[in-house]
Amino acid sequence: MLRRLVDSHWAFRLFLALPALGMLAQFLRLHSWGLLIGQSGEWAVRMLILTLAVSPIRILMKQLHMGPHWPAWLLKRRRDLGMACFLYAALHLAAYLVRQWNIHVVLYDLRSVEYAAGWLGFVTLLALAVTSNDASVHWLGTWWKPLQRTVYLSAIAVFLHWYWIRQDHDGLWLHLVPLAVLEGYRLLHNFARPAGLKH
Repeated sequence: MLRRLVDSHWAFRLFLALPALGMLAQFLRLHSWGLLIGQSGEWAVRMLILTLAVSPIRILMKQLHMGPHWPAWLLKRRRDLGMACFLYAALHLAAYLVRQWNIHVVLYDLRSVEYAAGWLGFVTLLALAVTSNDASVHWLGTWWKPLQRTVYLSAIAVFLHWYWIRQDHDGLWLHLVPLAVLEGYRLLHNFARPAGLKH
C-alpha cells in the first residue's frame, strides 16, 4: 500500500499542491496580497530548485549504489516538479497583477530591472511548461532538449528578480547555495565522463 502511494503520480502532485492550499487558506483569513505574492514566489523558487536538483541527485544516488528504482522514480517526477514551479510562478504573477489592477502601473514596473527579470523568468517557464509533454518532444525533435535547457536562463532571471526586489538576501542565499553545490557536483561529474555520457 505504501509503495503504491509513493509510486503514485497523483499522490505526488497532491503533495506538491499542499503549500498552495495552505497559502490560499491563509489568504482567505488575512486577505494579504503581499503575503500571497511573497510566499508563492518563494515556493516557485523552491520547485525550480528541486527540478534542477534532479540530475545531480540522480548522479549521487547512482554513485552511492542505491539501485535503479529511486533514480528512475526521481526522473519520472521531474516533469511534475517543473509544472509545479510554473503553477506557483503563475500564482505569484496573478497575485501581483490583481493587487496592482492597473496596466499603467504594471508597464511602469516593467521598466525596472527587477520586474523585467521576473517577467523574463516567467515567460521562460511558460515556454517550458507548454512544451513539457510527449507531443512537444515528438514535434520539436532535436530542438526540444535545447529548449528545456533554457530552464537555466529562467533560474538566473528568477534569482536576479529575488535579489533586486528584496533588501533581505538571507533567504536567497539559503536557497541558492545548495543548488550551486549540487550543480557544481553535476558539472564536475560530467567533466570527468566521456563525451557521450553527459547528464
